[in-house]
Amino acid sequence: MVDMPSFYLHVGVAGIFNDPHARISLAGSPISGAAVKIGDRATLAIEAGYFVAPHIAVSVSGGVPPVSKIEAAGSLSGLGAIGKTQGGPVAATVHYHFDGFDAFQPYLGAGVSALVVFGDEDRLLRRYRTEDTVGPVLQAGFDLMLDTQWGVFFDVKKGFLATTTKGYLSGLPVRSSVSLDPVVLHSGLTYRF
Repeated sequence: MVDMPSFYLHVGVAGIFNDPHARISLAGSPISGAAVKIGDRATLAIEAGYFVAPHIAVSVSGGVPPVSKIEAAGSLSGLGAIGKTQGGPVAATVHYHFDGFDAFQPYLGAGVSALVVFGDEDRLLRRYRTEDTVGPVLQAGFDLMLDTQWGVFFDVKKGFLATTTKGYLSGLPVRSSVSLDPVVLHSGLTYRF
């Protein structure tokens, strides 16, 4: 690891898998059994990192913000899409890279993740809005280096994120607290320089 370049890029496709749990209220009264469903999405993502020591690197990762359709579920099933949100998780992490495995270079890390929202679109709810949020993230992965500069990688991040959404249904305020807890699987090419 000592002779390796200090900077690196991970570029490839990322899959975003949410596990939403929601508490939804209408005009301040909880809706029993109400839930939301958010489909899995894929997007182009990049992670840029720097080795601050032979085994320790810091990185920032994000991707092209996908559009997610938030659908009514549970006791609200059949009402269709509540709204659409364009945004996604970004992360800043510190990780430890293990050596002794030659070209196979695994790592573990942790840091901070954020849900960054670029826009919302009304569907069932009017004036539908999703709040940005921040939470912890765990990271694990590996590089399989083909030479000192090029390789392939696989990375998984588990975020612990909860957000609040607001809107109006027939003029009545709707508010939901949604735990997303996304898992992001990212794979592609490594380039070190």
